[in-house]
Amino acid sequence: MKRFCCKDWFKMFEFITYSSADDGLYCLACVLFPDSEHRRPKKFISEPYNNWKDALTDLKTHAGCGYHLSSMSRMMAFKQTHTNPARQIDLNISEETSVRVETNRQVLFANLKSLIYCGRQGISLRGHRDDDTEKCSSLNHGNFKELLKFRADAGDNILEQHLACCAKNISYTSKTTQDELLLCIKEFMQEAIVNEVKDQTFGHYYGIQCDEVRDSSNWEQLELVLRYTKDGKPVEHVLEFISCEDISGQALCTKIIESLTNVGLDTQLCRSQTMDGSGNMAGKYNGCAAKFTEHSPRATYHYCCSHDLNLVLCKSCELKEVHLMLDSLKQLGIFFKYSPKRTRRLERAVIDVNNGKPAEQQIGPSKFKLFCETRWTEKHSTLNVFDEMHEAIIICLEAISITETNWDTKAVTDAYGLLKRIKDPMFIVCFQVVHHFFGYIKGLSKKLQGSALDVLQGYIMTENVKLALVDARTSDTEYDAVYSKASRMAALAEVELTMPRLCGRQTFRSNVRASNPKEYFKRVVYIPFLDSIIEQFSKRFGSLATQAVRAVKLIPANVVNEVNLNDATFNNIFNFYRDDMPSPSSFFQELNLWQRLWTNAVEKPDTIETTLSNSKTCTVMYPNITKVLYLLLLTSLTSSSVERANSYLKFIKNPLRSTMGEDRFNALLLLYVHKDINIDNHINKIVDKFAVRNPRKMMLLNPLSDKQ
Repeated sequence: MKRFCCKDWFKMFEFITYSSADDGLYCLACVLFPDSEHRRPKKFISEPYNNWKDALTDLKTHAGCGYHLSSMSRMMAFKQTHTNPARQIDLNISEETSVRVETNRQVLFANLKSLIYCGRQGISLRGHRDDDTEKCSSLNHGNFKELLKFRADAGDNILEQHLACCAKNISYTSKTTQDELLLCIKEFMQEAIVNEVKDQTFGHYYGIQCDEVRDSSNWEQLELVLRYTKDGKPVEHVLEFISCEDISGQALCTKIIESLTNVGLDTQLCRSQTMDGSGNMAGKYNGCAAKFTEHSPRATYHYCCSHDLNLVLCKSCELKEVHLMLDSLKQLGIFFKYSPKRTRRLERAVIDVNNGKPAEQQIGPSKFKLFCETRWTEKHSTLNVFDEMHEAIIICLEAISITETNWDTKAVTDAYGLLKRIKDPMFIVCFQVVHHFFGYIKGLSKKLQGSALDVLQGYIMTENVKLALVDARTSDTEYDAVYSKASRMAALAEVELTMPRLCGRQTFRSNVRASNPKEYFKRVVYIPFLDSIIEQFSKRFGSLATQAVRAVKLIPANVVNEVNLNDATFNNIFNFYRDDMPSPSSFFQELNLWQRLWTNAVEKPDTIETTLSNSKTCTVMYPNITKVLYLLLLTSLTSSSVERANSYLKFIKNPLRSTMGEDRFNALLLLYVHKDINIDNHINKIVDKFAVRNPRKMMLLNPLSDKQ
């Protein structure tokens, strides 16, 4: 009897399939998903089964074998993942890993935000000890760790669970982890600054400012500031502080070159360097500026205009009478500052003076302060305070030295000496002269402390101040106003403006002949002081005029009807900027077109910045001129950004936190200074930097993710 394959078997055993070519049955599960751990027969797997007589018995036996059951489980798992991809094991592993990575990153986010907060506010991170050992345990865990606890208490459940359950070696709160995170922050902020330099449309050009200062731990720090343009406006950003053991010009130059190279800037594209006049910076042959110019010949050295202005005022105040007046004010500030009792007595004198006066005439609550040795705007503020409190100060000194008996001998002696000085006619006139003309310079001094001023604006401002002083020297009206103020001050002090006795020979004071006190003080104080200050302006701001001339004739407001191509100024511009021009052969043709563009224009820009932002200034039509104007914007008039950052040192490095690594110090300083650089939106980038720097015990990157 001939037997055949029965179709009912396929309903009973879903794993079998029939091969018409071999006329036999195969087990799909064992063929497609073999189990190599068990020995298997050839039938149903590598050879067809066609013993139809015993097929039902053999199929039941095969269905119960261990190797078949293993293959069946694999086949069923495959079918399930094929019909439902969410059950795939690689996706499950990737999803689980992503959840764990996201949780770990949230923990690190909390650490970073706490670090950023401390850095932005200029507060210390660590407590008395930061070792987390029983031997070095302390109740003061520092601001950083206390901020983390505060975040956890405020509802950060992920951070709370991490701090409660993590091992000590993966808490990521140690000082070593802080240093690594701060290093990543420092690199990110430096990259942000350098990327802005490289994003400039006219090229990767920049200018530098630098100065060295001693910090609280007695280390010399060289500060480096970059000046570049952003959206057509000049900006200045601190790049870093560099510790220096050697402060010679060559050593400082080497440090600057290394720093610029390390952040990815080409030192040959530096176009200006602004420094003060110290020997190691401005030395003609071995100064830092000279050495850097040898390395980068296109980087022109500029002396800081704020230092120039400071020297102008210092030299002009060397006039003997003016010097004695300023010294008296300095001694007066010392007299009140270091004695609370004297300060309280001055406050009572102010109250006595204000009694009976209308509100607009009363003296304000300000205190008489010490003279600032370097900032002349602060000295002008001190002069303003003295002018306002003059009457109260006289009442206070008279009470201490004459009428009241509860003062010690030194206080009485000092008060009497100061009283005689400030009631002296020469003191009163000198004070009013200096106070009056410092008013001309106060605005210029404040403006020079900004970072947006370009060389042309600086030249115009200084020239206007100088011309105003020249006019004042020959103006009787100006002197009459000064002398009138001096007369009113003398009346409040109950003294008369009289000139001293004149004699044939006098070497210790001015002995100028005059017919009356007004004429005498004009010849002795007013004219010599103005002559000195005008001379110093002409002497010290001459180099600024040389730089400004390169820009003056390119500014639309100064364009003449006909361009003289043989003008020495244009030839100077061409020779100086020729190597930076995109098309130097067409520069003089551009000048003709530039002149035609602006000659009949109704509104003409009068600064470099407004010229470049004007819609008529086309970089395609005038590539050479716009390039020159952009490069002129890179010239820093002052090193004020450096000086400001130097003053920030006391917030980051002070006697209570004077020991820290250079990277930690720079990161904290950049956070404190550059609050305009957005970090909060880029914390993921900082975490990625931290994750790839060294192998981490806490997974921060998903290796199965396509985004990594």
